[in-house]
Amino acid sequence: MSENIEQNTAKTLTNSNFALQVDETTDITGNAQLIAFIRFIHENDIINQFLCRRELPDFTTGKHIFQVISSYLEEIKVSWKSCIGICTDGAPAMTGHLKGFVAHVKELNEDILVTHCFLHREALVTKFLSSDLKIVLEQCVKMVNYIKSRPLKSRLFSKLCQAMEAKYESLLLHTEVRWLSRGKVISRVLKLKDEMKIFFEQNKNYEFVHLLEDKIWCTKLAYLSDIFVIFNINSSMQGPNENILNSTDKLVGFKKQITLWKNKAQEGNLEKFESVPKDSYKTIKLIVVDHLTTLEERIIHYFPKLDIKKFDWVRNPFLITYTSVFDLTLNEEEELSFCFPIIEI
Repeated sequence: MSENIEQNTAKTLTNSNFALQVDETTDITGNAQLIAFIRFIHENDIINQFLCRRELPDFTTGKHIFQVISSYLEEIKVSWKSCIGICTDGAPAMTGHLKGFVAHVKELNEDILVTHCFLHREALVTKFLSSDLKIVLEQCVKMVNYIKSRPLKSRLFSKLCQAMEAKYESLLLHTEVRWLSRGKVISRVLKLKDEMKIFFEQNKNYEFVHLLEDKIWCTKLAYLSDIFVIFNINSSMQGPNENILNSTDKLVGFKKQITLWKNKAQEGNLEKFESVPKDSYKTIKLIVVDHLTTLEERIIHYFPKLDIKKFDWVRNPFLITYTSVFDLTLNEEEELSFCFPIIEI
């Protein structure tokens, strides 16, 4: 089936322009893997298709990435001249002006449109943490890893949770993979912190015990839990029915929300951060306000052009605003303005 899909895709691409999305990552064994997705038009439908996965045997430089993709395109007899767009992350190996993957492609086709992955930029916005909050997150991860690192410890902790009639019986393992939300990991720690404290006391790990007894530390952890759950908008910007206009709308709304939360946090309003205890919020108020301020700035940095009013005609082609976007002829204007059928009531 895989070979058949590949053959059909290659056959279609010989007579069609296409756009590529390329990403390089390291798998669990430490090997570099290159994944490419392709988008093209076939029979008036926009097709999103997995193109190939190739292992990078040695280096992950732009030149090596270009050679791997080029060799595959040669195998399926597709030319770079048919490529009209490339979407990558912002890594130097991908976007470097001299030696990046994109630079090598532009030597063969200088008209290619290059874009920075929308979801990757959103992930960069939410990844920032101040040193105070980052330390708390790292210590929380160490606690989870301490329990999850050995099957015996995991079983003993589960037994302890059962004995204390806790709502949950296990922790979630932290990872940098984005689809496992850090908010869920920290939220589970918060709900099981009493059980974790007893477990660490039994194992004589007093460093973790002192942290769980520290009110300020727990307050910071509660804020992290709430903010990471809020950050999990990445999943809402994925799916076959999602488009750049809808995703941009969500980010515009998210930016306005951050500004509102920052103003409310300055006033001491914790309605959005329900896990944060009110009696100890004052001790981290400046940290919270500074973090929200920085997030607001990072959205502007990674998404400098969030205004998409000029594309409103795409959502509704019968708006008057299209005349200010395009220089239309009189016939085109009439055709667009009066294409509604006249219905007699």
